[in-house]
Amino acid sequence: MVKIADMKVSQVIKNEFDGITRELLREYAKASGDTNPIHTNDEIAEKAGLKGIIAHGLFSYGFITKLFEDFLEHGRFGKLIETKAEMRAMVRPGDTLITEAKVTKIDGNRVYFDLNQTTITNVDIKDKNGNIIKQFEAGERGWISEKDIKKGLVKTKEVDNGILTYREQVATPGSAIIEINE
Repeated sequence: MVKIADMKVSQVIKNEFDGITRELLREYAKASGDTNPIHTNDEIAEKAGLKGIIAHGLFSYGFITKLFEDFLEHGRFGKLIETKAEMRAMVRPGDTLITEAKVTKIDGNRVYFDLNQTTITNVDIKDKNGNIIKQFEAGERGWISEKDIKKGLVKTKEVDNGILTYREQVATPGSAIIEINE
C-alpha cells in the first residue's frame, strides 16, 4: 500500500530490465506500428550510421511509466499526473535499462520526482592478462566510442570470470509527478 505519509524526500523507486532482445524490438515494432527498420534491421541501421539496430525511444520511455504504474498498483493507490523526459542516448539489444525516480518534493498528496534512465552496455570480459574471454555485441560492433571513453562512461569491474568492461550512460533524464489517493 502506498500512503503519502510513507513517502520521503530522497526516497528512490527503481526498476531494472535486462531482457532487451532483437525479437522483443520486432514485437514492439509490430505492436506500436513504428516499423522504421533502424529498429529491426541491422543492415539498414548500419547504412543510417548506427552500427546496428536501436530500440524505439517510446519503448524505453514505456519503462518510465511502467515504474510508476507498478508502484501505484495500476491506479489502486494513485495516478501518474505528468512525465517529462529527454531522450539523449541510444538503447540497444543486450543493454540493461535501469529506471530510477528520486522524490524531490511532496506537496499535499502530490509527489515530485527526478528521473534517470540509465543503460548498461556490456563490451567484453577479459582475464587478468587482458585476453578476451567473452565479447558482447557492443564489442563486436564497436558501439563504444572514443567519445564515450573521454566522457568517463566506460568502466570496468571484477566479475566471477574476469574483468568486465561496460558503458554506463544516462539515456533519458526527466521528471514526474504522481498523485496518491488518500
